[in-house]
Amino acid sequence: MSGFTYSVVASALHDPASIGRILAPVVMSLEELGGRRATAADLELHTPHVVVIGTGGTERDAVALIEHRRAHAPWEPVVLIAHGRHNSLAAALETLAFVRRAGVPGRVVQVEERGEPASTIADLRTIHHFQHARIGLVGEPSDWLVASVPDREAFRARWGPELVDVPVAEAIVHHGDAPDVDVQPVAIRFSGGHEPSTAMLSAAAMHPTLTRVIDAHRLDAVAVRCFDFVTELQTSGCVALAQLNDDGIVAGCEGDIASTVAMMLVRELLGMPSWIANPARIDIDRDELLLAHCTVAPSMVENLEVHTHFESGLGIGLRGTFPPGPVTLIRLGGDALERAWFAEAEIDHGECKRDLCRTQVVLRGVERIDDLVEDPLGNHLVMVRGRHRQRLERWWWLAFGDRPSVVPT
Repeated sequence: MSGFTYSVVASALHDPASIGRILAPVVMSLEELGGRRATAADLELHTPHVVVIGTGGTERDAVALIEHRRAHAPWEPVVLIAHGRHNSLAAALETLAFVRRAGVPGRVVQVEERGEPASTIADLRTIHHFQHARIGLVGEPSDWLVASVPDREAFRARWGPELVDVPVAEAIVHHGDAPDVDVQPVAIRFSGGHEPSTAMLSAAAMHPTLTRVIDAHRLDAVAVRCFDFVTELQTSGCVALAQLNDDGIVAGCEGDIASTVAMMLVRELLGMPSWIANPARIDIDRDELLLAHCTVAPSMVENLEVHTHFESGLGIGLRGTFPPGPVTLIRLGGDALERAWFAEAEIDHGECKRDLCRTQVVLRGVERIDDLVEDPLGNHLVMVRGRHRQRLERWWWLAFGDRPSVVPT
């Protein structure tokens, strides 16, 4: 982990040598994480920044420093690093209480808590990533996603990213331009090492085509109106989106902005790929949920199989089997994506129903499953392997200063 700065506030009652001895373990732990002491100029840069509360009696100095920093990064939450000596924690708590009364989100981190400084720096880095991100809308969101399109201004004010409009025709027109050297590796991978079919080569060609779009527009993620590939090219985007997500480039289906942002949060905060899927069956009495979709990052599944795209019968759809284990589900919603539903569950088994999208999984023990029916935020859910609900909730609280409006208990 790297790329953050820290400032230190300490009482004038302590001589510099004493302060140095007090803070030596704190400074060492921060610098081991990649931090460096901030200069005055650093406070004006958009690099994650934290404040070390060296001693008690520093509340007004800390507030002045925070106000100066917020003049240059008003969206950055306040992170106060405290330690167990010389009333550092007491001063940090007083300062954070003042800051939060002013409506500014923040967190006190005790440097002695195992994992806390590293986790919080990762949280800050994710917040900074969103503030500078460019999300490409390759075509407009699909017509049926009436609840998954946030208000642009409200979304940017809360989350930070710029939504960049890219005509879907830009991908369609250049689909046939991709050289074989870029198409073949993708096609062979998804063909299990065998000679790719014509349908596979056409689907795989969309990967370098979308990569070209991403590079040309300097995009950090894409939400793709992929059904236009079916109607205009008689192929699908399933292979390309699966490969992009395994490459570490978030690519959402159907132009779904809300799900793409959720996938970005997973990738940046947890460093993992995620899966976007439709709820196909919700059994509230049994806390059971069936999810299905026609694309999935190969690294998330076993026994990857090639089929056609479900709705059209054209192109390539992917079927994979999720191995057993815990998962976390995410759904964002609202005009500014200010609402969130985070839930944990367990993979029970896969299914192969012919009347559903190709990759299918049944989850059991889904937390607060009734919310999906009684207070839905939209269609698609995003699934990531592992138990991460508390981690996501802590990030949300630091980033926005409010609790997710729909949170499992």
